[in-house]
Amino acid sequence: MEKKKKKKSSINPFVILFMVMLVCVVASYFIAPGAFERTEENGRTIVVEGSFHEVERTPVSIGNFFLSIPQGLTGAASIMFLVMLVGGFVQIYLDTGALDKGISKILRASDKFGSPVVLVIIMLLFSAIGGFLGWAEQIIPFVPIIVSICIALGYDAIVGMASSAFVCMMGFAVSPTNVYTVGISHEIAELPMFSGMWLRLIALVVVETVIMIYILVYAARVKKDPTKSIVYGIDNSSLKRDYSSLKDSRMTRNQILVLLIFGITFAAAIFGVLNYGWEMDQLSAVFLAGGLAGGLVGRLGVNGVTTSIINGARGALDGALVIGLARAIQVVMTQGGLIDPIIHFLSKSLNGLSPWLAATGIFLVTILADGLIPSGSGKAIAIMPILIPLADMIGITRQTATLAYQFGDGFANMYWFTNGTLLIFLAVSKVPLRKWYKFLWPLQIVLTVIAVVFLGIAIAANYQ
Repeated sequence: MEKKKKKKSSINPFVILFMVMLVCVVASYFIAPGAFERTEENGRTIVVEGSFHEVERTPVSIGNFFLSIPQGLTGAASIMFLVMLVGGFVQIYLDTGALDKGISKILRASDKFGSPVVLVIIMLLFSAIGGFLGWAEQIIPFVPIIVSICIALGYDAIVGMASSAFVCMMGFAVSPTNVYTVGISHEIAELPMFSGMWLRLIALVVVETVIMIYILVYAARVKKDPTKSIVYGIDNSSLKRDYSSLKDSRMTRNQILVLLIFGITFAAAIFGVLNYGWEMDQLSAVFLAGGLAGGLVGRLGVNGVTTSIINGARGALDGALVIGLARAIQVVMTQGGLIDPIIHFLSKSLNGLSPWLAATGIFLVTILADGLIPSGSGKAIAIMPILIPLADMIGITRQTATLAYQFGDGFANMYWFTNGTLLIFLAVSKVPLRKWYKFLWPLQIVLTVIAVVFLGIAIAANYQ
């Protein structure tokens, strides 16, 4: 009986995304066609507000359905290669033995300071990565490592995924400096880049504090009684690593240098993103260079480094392909003419609302749109040109409209099953989707209330 239950709960993420694509294909034959006019501004394609008009129906054929998959993979190539190269980077540091020894020292410190302290440090780190760098997919290769650490600390896989992936994604959701949502939205809204940072910074502290408390309470319950784990009985043996034999081993001088290079690589990536606007290709180059340097210093040799990169990239391939298939959903929706009619319908529903209800409506509309267009930047380009003029008409500031969009985009990322990043986080953590929902829903209600409260503050303060 238990075996049947496990099989039912562990739906392959590729199957979920493939079924969503099929639903979109069928919808392309029934949804009334329409399109907005678009114009080019500052190198970006912008929707012309009020230009929605009827067009000829373009249902997706069987041939185009299958063609959309390689097109999605091509469209997501940069992020896919970054995930795979970061996977190779991580594998190199594992093969040198430096990373495992470093983790063993962390676990040893937990004996002295307590495992909750280690958990808080992990969450603060990933909160900063999501909150200030706007990273999400980039952390995929690190999630299994964090899960293995949390299991070694006496917690479960959900604690590992939540303290890394969830904390990072929610940092992304309320980030003061998120290039992919706030940056693009501010450009479209003609606002100073990253203006109004004070309210988003407060939101980041409040949201992440609530999340950390929730995770710590759940983690303490699981550690006290493992049968209280939501994923109790689910096989996670592939994520368990034995660090006990390394706790008393000393690190060699080379391994210390390897960990130093590991840290420098991340510092260089952060510096480049913040100061030079580096994107996926530049980050891929940095992590490739950091991997090569770490492997050679760690005495893996040329062949060993090459093997590590290949093995690491192979291990990250599932995650990369899920990201590409998720992008294929957007390709199908674009070919079928589904995006513009749905956005037009949702935006029309906001007319006539009070400022606070309108801001809340933008938040909810963006949550719905997030299920259709998982890409934060792609969604901003598609719907912000519609929402900004609407905000002007109903009397809310453009900064408030941007905040509502950012919250809607980010808060939905961790429960929409069309989000390929969420699905791969679940897959690498061995957490079934329905188990994740069981863990998430009480916290998600609280976070939604917090978002609505912050939108009320923005309205009251005439947020600029």
